Parts: sequence; structure tokens; C-alpha cells
Amino acid sequence: MTDRPAQPEPGRREPEYYLYEEWPVVFVEPPGGGLDCLAMNADTGEFQREMRYYRDIRTKLDANVDRVPREEFVQWVERQRGRHVKGEGPVFALYETIQAVEDTAREQGRTLTDEERALIHTLRLRTHEMFEAAIRERGGIGAQTGV
Repeated sequence: MTDRPAQPEPGRREPEYYLYEEWPVVFVEPPGGGLDCLAMNADTGEFQREMRYYRDIRTKLDANVDRVPREEFVQWVERQRGRHVKGEGPVFALYETIQAVEDTAREQGRTLTDEERALIHTLRLRTHEMFEAAIRERGGIGAQTGV
């Protein structure tokens, strides 16, 4: 499994990862310069240009916004994909496994154990790699995490 940070081209800025009201948003420098604001589409799990988030994120006036490190961003992306994107195949089976672990803890009225948290963390790293690979195969836009 590859879990390396995004490496921008020489002279380009690193991606900036945000949670906007707990929704994954990333600022990236596109080829040719400038700035793109990409947000995850809840239906597809892909990222699309959504400049409407830019002002709120930069000013933090009207929204709950947190800048997060890449690893935390990946976990949030996969949490949201697992909850919102529907489909079939191996990645969705892993999302169902994660959901089952969380549901069991909730039904038992307890928090996740350290082992369950570690399992979910590892599974989300794997689903991220798989989902991003599928997006690249389709020519779509992923989370810009260098996976």
C-alpha cells in the first residue's frame, strides 16, 4: 500500500486540506499557476472545482472550518465516501466492514476500542488508495493526496 504525501512539481505549492463543516475541501495549484478549490462530490466521491468555498475558508466568517494534515484529511474523505457514495465491489465491501464495526460499538453503547480504531484507520487508508486509483482510471479528479 502506498501512503505518501502529495509531491507538487518544483516551485508549486503544497495542497492545503480543509474540513468545511466536516466536508473535505482542498486548495491546489493547477498547472499554469493560480488556485483551485476542490470539494468532494457526495454522489460520486470525486472532487470537483467549487470556488464558492474559497471565501468562507479564507475568512472563516460563516462556517466551521479547520485546516487539517493530509492523514486526517484522508480519514475524513473516506468517512464521507463510506457514508454517501453507493456502489458495488471491493472498496464498498470495505466501507460496509467499517460501518459494521462502528454500528456494533454504537449498539453496545460504547466507544470504539483501540483495536477497532486502528482497524478502521487502516481500512480507510486502503479504501482511499483503491478509490483514488479508480478515479484516475476514469480520468476524474481525486483528493490530491498523492496516493
